[in-house]
Amino acid sequence: MTKKKSDLSRRTFLSNVAVIGASGTLGAGSLLTACSGGGSNENKLTPLRPAGEVYIPDLPDKAIEGKPIKAALIGCGSRGTGAAFNFLSAGDGLSIVACADIFKDRMDGCRKKLKEERNNEIADDMCFLGFDAYKKACEAPVDMVIIATPTLFHPEQVKYAIDQGKHVFCEKPAAIDAVGYRTYMMAVKQAQTSGLCIVTGTQRHHQRGYVESYKKVQEGYIGRITSANVYWNQGIMNFARRRPEWTDMEYMFRDFFSWNWLCGDHVIDQLVHNVDVFTWFSHLKPVRVIGMGSRLRRFTGNIYDNFSVDFEYEGGVHVHGMARQIDNCDNRVAEIIQGTKGSWNTLNDKFTILDLDGNTVWQYDKEAEKANFKQNDPYVLEHVNLVNHIRNGKVINIAETTAISSMACIMARESAYTGKAYTWDEMTQSDLSYMPAELTLGNVDMSKYEAIPLPGTTPKA
Repeated sequence: MTKKKSDLSRRTFLSNVAVIGASGTLGAGSLLTACSGGGSNENKLTPLRPAGEVYIPDLPDKAIEGKPIKAALIGCGSRGTGAAFNFLSAGDGLSIVACADIFKDRMDGCRKKLKEERNNEIADDMCFLGFDAYKKACEAPVDMVIIATPTLFHPEQVKYAIDQGKHVFCEKPAAIDAVGYRTYMMAVKQAQTSGLCIVTGTQRHHQRGYVESYKKVQEGYIGRITSANVYWNQGIMNFARRRPEWTDMEYMFRDFFSWNWLCGDHVIDQLVHNVDVFTWFSHLKPVRVIGMGSRLRRFTGNIYDNFSVDFEYEGGVHVHGMARQIDNCDNRVAEIIQGTKGSWNTLNDKFTILDLDGNTVWQYDKEAEKANFKQNDPYVLEHVNLVNHIRNGKVINIAETTAISSMACIMARESAYTGKAYTWDEMTQSDLSYMPAELTLGNVDMSKYEAIPLPGTTPKA
């Protein structure tokens, strides 16, 4: 792999810790509490981060009243339509007034659903088709842009939206290659200096159980973080069977979760959520990654269906990541973070802290959540938080955490594909790009796309 120097390859990790001027920062007083009864020094909690560096989102059921916010939707598929509904559910005075996609049928379906179910009508002259349609949507008279396209396009679309002075909600991941990562990070920095907000679709940052767990870990309940295990093991993802009327490119776009050049492979598209939880909780940066994977059962596209990865973070902290999409296997989507005093986990759909002997020290009260809040959907709450920051004139930017986590998973995928270990500097400075030389909806040489990556070499007979 050819290296390409970049002034973004070395940085103070999470220098902005996600927010400039946001509310909800933990103070020292709330951190220095006893883990259990008694006043001995052994029971005193030591915060993991200095006061003022820990952002806790304020998560009311509904966004505050304020100026109307008009949004453009880029990507009208199922997730884009879902994100549009999540945005509209966040509060009053919110509307989708423009949209963009490469397929008219998806756009028409999204518009119909918005009109029939939310009385949100998008005018014909505010609907844009084609690979450059996102530019017209960003240039429209809107306050923010919702991006839910295949991940390959996230960096350029986020950058263009920021260039146009729009606030952004962008689905995860941030990027699928090094060139995209650098583009995305430039947009993140530009947004910060321009006073623009970015929230990403790493919805765990706005899930009440995760937020309360984050507080406890930062307060020192498990001590210094020493290791972790993260999982996204499930059955096969939905896939599209090719129709006779589809061209090569149309087929790949309609089945984009099966193609690594569009989705980045599921170690990025899915496991990034769990890796991001560790990045968020630990405030550490990955320094070296080695992984393996293969394709055992999948019969569409060119991605793998299983990965096993060792992520080495700063300070020699190792995280084992496992991702699998194979039917009729044991499933697990969870995180376990080990510390010097105990561990935190999300096993069995719970949020639990255990001491070193396995005794429960703390567990999130889901029943209290239901009793105290009406809105507990993190997909809605992330828009509530974004709208509140826009209306309050405060900047929120959690995109850097998403970008770091995405790069960790890019390193994992490339390691599995090649059998080589990659360092942070090596990968972030590389010229790795999955973007085709030309984008089209026609037929192409499929041999360039169908090849399944194989690590190492075949031994001689």
